This record gives sequence, structure tokens and C-alpha cells, in this order.
Amino acid sequence: MIRDVVESKVDALKRGEVPFHEDEVPALLERNRDRLSFTLDPADVAGCEFLFVCVDTPPTHSGDADLSRVWTVIEELPPVEAGTILVMKSTVPVGTGEKVRYGLDSRGLEHVAYASNPEFLAEGSAVRDFMHPDRIVVGAFEPEDADAVAGLYDSLEAEIVRCDVNSAEMIKLAANAFLMTRISFINEIANLCEATGADVVEVAKGIGLDRRLGPHFLRAGIGYGGSCLRGEETVGIREGEDMRTTTLARLFDHLSDGDPGREVVQTTDLDVFAWSPETCDPGFFPAVAITRRWFEGELIGVKHGFYRGVRVTPDHPFVVASEAGGQTEVRLASDLTEDDWLPFVQTWRNKRVQYPKPVPALGAPAAEGGVALATVDVIESAAVDWIVTDWAQVVELKRFPHQGWVYSLEVPGPHTFVTTAGLVVHNCFPKDSLALKQLASNSGYHFQLLTAVIEVNDLQKRRVVAKLKRHLGVLRGKKVGAARARVQAGHG
Repeated sequence: MIRDVVESKVDALKRGEVPFHEDEVPALLERNRDRLSFTLDPADVAGCEFLFVCVDTPPTHSGDADLSRVWTVIEELPPVEAGTILVMKSTVPVGTGEKVRYGLDSRGLEHVAYASNPEFLAEGSAVRDFMHPDRIVVGAFEPEDADAVAGLYDSLEAEIVRCDVNSAEMIKLAANAFLMTRISFINEIANLCEATGADVVEVAKGIGLDRRLGPHFLRAGIGYGGSCLRGEETVGIREGEDMRTTTLARLFDHLSDGDPGREVVQTTDLDVFAWSPETCDPGFFPAVAITRRWFEGELIGVKHGFYRGVRVTPDHPFVVASEAGGQTEVRLASDLTEDDWLPFVQTWRNKRVQYPKPVPALGAPAAEGGVALATVDVIESAAVDWIVTDWAQVVELKRFPHQGWVYSLEVPGPHTFVTTAGLVVHNCFPKDSLALKQLASNSGYHFQLLTAVIEVNDLQKRRVVAKLKRHLGVLRGKKVGAARARVQAGHG
């Protein structure tokens, strides 16, 4: 029995259609059609012996994990029999299991057991990774509960790691952070090899033959990618007294002095028009960086009910609510539905103020096809009166092929920015390594090594493009392949 809260997904699965792309899943679904049932009703899972929680836990605006979907699962649990085990597959911060245990007990569900069983699946090979795992991690408060969950995997040939719940949660976060550390390390060694005349391929081979280290993920690459928007999307910026609307591509070219080899530009005097989720107020906030990366694949066009929408990578996060003005959360573009509401910013005319020229609606298409802004003196005289936040429901989600640069801004205050059609989008999606860094910070511990690894990863993209430029000249319009390099894009 599989339960979801999105009716369209449940209907698609009942028809035998998979509402996402993952190799081998459609065939697996077809082979097991008679054994699978799909429902929207939580009461339908009441008779299940194991209840697996498989919900996303996106970052909040502070960088912590958003556990709202986890708590919704707990709150919607139907009356279940003694011996039922709640199994957490979602990636959660260390300590979540103890909080869930307390939540169950508070609801009078002391008879429901709890176990942590994190997943280690990669996109594109999830079925193969599940059927042939490197290890299976099971953490539980009671040994018999761990044994029961571990027994589900008896047919798989893999070592089972039994541990406490906190350790199981840490294994998931630490494994991803350590993977990033290895990749970042070999990338730094590659840079050093180039400076000294050594061959990084031979160096990596020599390192990998050490039985203490192994050869895995010791191939130099460009580091980790991230979520982004296409360059045609627009933003409102302020540099000193100069305020204007521009596209992300033009803004990057302006700040990078047109350097085609750069992928990250740090800023010190740039304000970006953004929206605060805490106060629901728009305004200008300092931006610390603008980034870009080359992307080949599908973009998702997200359109709301008033104007044309934006096109973003599937992993780009949005601020959403289930109803206009409701509690906000962060959700990936690939997970959006037409039940979601998005904040956008628009303007209202204040007839008491004499404007130097007509004020276009913030949220309507401007001359460049993007969001329109008034002049500085108008904002200073009438900002409180005419810049407002509204909500619009998603009306269309379409996929478009894309080959080219994609861009993102880092606005650390609100962690958002306002883009085309006044739509509010979230900053680039943090990886698990950043979540682990945030966990360390929340615990009062400064994770110096991980901080350095993240910085190295951020620099690597720029270095690789600079090397390509030295060997190939201008890269714009050229298609470059990666040979003997393992690129870990979108995984952290």
C-alpha cells in the first residue's frame, strides 16, 4: 500500500504511469502491478506491519531541514496495532528520531516502534542501488525492532549495520559529506599536479591502490552543481543610486567584466530585490554572489495565474504554501503541483503621489520581458504604499529542453529573490554537506574541514572553465565533453 497526498500522482500510479523519471521503475511497477495499491487515505495503511516514511525534507530559510512533512505523517497516522514499526527513510537531522519517538508517545502511540533506515540511492540508478546495496543501515531504540527491519532485506547480499537511531541518522549525512571531501581533495591534487607537472591520473591510481583508501571517487572533475534559472529570467538590482531591471545573464556578464571563464562572482555592493518569508515583505537585500554553470537537460517552466512564469532546473527550490497566505515551505520545482500557491510581488498606484512617469506594475512583463521596477525616487516616496505581496496558484508546469548557462543568486538575508513576473524563488538548493555544516553550527561546533571542503568545491568550477579556456579559447557555442572525469552534479 502506497499513500501520497498529491491526487494527480496517485491517479497516475493507478494507471501504471510513473510521475517522475527513474530508470527501471516503470518496468518494476508493471511487474508488481497486482501487488501494489495506491491511495490518498491514511486510514488505508492501518493494517500494515511496516510504515515507511519517504517524504522530502528541504532546507528552511535558515538552512535547517524542514521536517513539516515528517510531522504531518505522524499527525495523520491512523490507529494501528501493537507491533507496527514506523521506519524513517527520509534524510533527517541527527536527533529527529528521538523527537519522533516523543511525538508518538504524546499521541498515545507508545505501542508503535520506530527505526531509522536511511537510503543511499543515486538518481538514475536507484533500482540497481537498492537491489545491490553497499550496506544497509538500521538504527532502532529496541533490538527486536532493528531485527524486524533488517529481516526485510534478507534476500539482498549486503552487510547490515545495526546501530542506535542517532548514529543511523549521522551515517547518512556524514557519508555524503565524506564523498564531497574525497572529490574536492582529488580536485585540489589535480590543480597541484598541473602546477608541478605531475599526472593526476597516475597519482590517483597510486592513491587508489592503497587498501586503506581505495580507488573510488578519485577522478578529478568540476565538483558539484546546483539549482539555477535560465539566463533570460530577470531581477531587480540596486548599485548605489542606480536601480534597474536586468536579466541574470546580463548581470553576470556585467559583474564578471565579460570573462567567459568565470562561474562564480562574489559581490560586495549589490542589492537585489527579494522577499522576506518571515515578514512577507519585499525589499532590497544585499547579495553576496552570482553563479552560473553549464546545463544540458530539461528545464521546468513554472507559470502562475497572472503572468508568464519562469524556467528553472528541476532541483531549483520555490517558496510555496498550500493556500494563499498560508504557512510557507520550500519545495523543488520537480515536486510542484497545481495545488501549490506561490508568492509574487506587484505594485499598486498611489494617486496621492505625483510620479515622474507612469509606474509599471511590479509583476507585469517589462520591455525586456521581465519584472518591471519604478525609479529610485518613486520607491523612496511610495514604497510602503504600492509594493505588495500577493499569491497566485500554479497553473502550468511544462518541461523544455535546454543547452546553455543557468544562473543563480545568493541572497543570505531572506534566502530568496524576485524574478520574472514578480515571482519569488528560493536561493540555490543546499546540499547535505551544507546541512551537516548547519547541524554543527547549531550544536556550537565549528566544522573547519567541511567548511574548507565547501569552499574548495565552489572554486573548482571556475578553475576547470579557466583551464578549458586556455586550451580551447572562447568556449561560448562549443560543446565540451569530460573524459576520465567523474562529475558529481546535484549530489552532496
